[in-house]
Amino acid sequence: MLAAATVAAVVVLARRLEGADLGERLRTADPAWVLAAAACSLAPLFGNVASMTALSPVRIPVARTTVVWLATSFVNLVTPSSAGGVALTVRYLQQRGLPLAVAATTIGIVQSTSFVVTGVLILGCLLLAGRDPEGAVPLPWTVLLAAVGVVLVLLLVARCWPRARRLVAEKVVQPVRAEWPALRRVLTHPVRVLVALLGHLAVPLGFAATLLCCARAVGGDPALPLLVLVVVGSSAVTAAVPVPGGIGASEAALAAGLVAAGMDPAPALSAALAHRALTFWMRVPLAWVALLWLRRRRAV
Repeated sequence: MLAAATVAAVVVLARRLEGADLGERLRTADPAWVLAAAACSLAPLFGNVASMTALSPVRIPVARTTVVWLATSFVNLVTPSSAGGVALTVRYLQQRGLPLAVAATTIGIVQSTSFVVTGVLILGCLLLAGRDPEGAVPLPWTVLLAAVGVVLVLLLVARCWPRARRLVAEKVVQPVRAEWPALRRVLTHPVRVLVALLGHLAVPLGFAATLLCCARAVGGDPALPLLVLVVVGSSAVTAAVPVPGGIGASEAALAAGLVAAGMDPAPALSAALAHRALTFWMRVPLAWVALLWLRRRRAV
């Protein structure tokens, strides 16, 4: 099923490329913005490294952790929904001397805090987009209110239905209680918390800045708050589609988001493909070498 989905995604992407005139657009792209996009594409990598080193209960070397996060690009190419990258980082912490439960808890803390920071960032970007004087993208208040209503109904069901209450206790309350002692130890170090927060912010902002530079390289000028929403939304789409590396799904989501932000379809697709090339595809050969290097030194 994964192989069939991947082939279908590649075929659909190839057909979309036929009418995009990608070669001509890349030849006429502004080289200064391309270089700026390449520089911004490094921010998510270093952000992930910063948050992981700050929240780890043991000291881990920054250089080797950077190599591990680089290697996740190759592992995620052959596994859907970034599951391979999570497993690789857990294995890395195990090799640093942590038991499996503690290593998994550490990655859970990293992902949980990242989710919270990203949620706050999305809320801020929604407010900024809604206050845009040009009124290009009005906020869907009806949809937002409906989403809040659904959440309240689910909370009410979880509170009143015994089976749902047991499920919430098993899947939510118990994991949170298991992670809380380690998280509490981390929260007693304000510097580590600050580094982790800055690292979490660097991931979506770095991807959005890369997409902004790619868009401007081909003549677009979307707003940065909208691009934060675009990259977060495309990540959600990529995680939901069971295709290794998000092939096709990520490019389509990014292009659709750029079109919604006001760009024409052809340059939007070119910018989306350039963004994916800088943030994923160009890293894959280096990531493969990094994975081999880590395995030879029994770091993973």
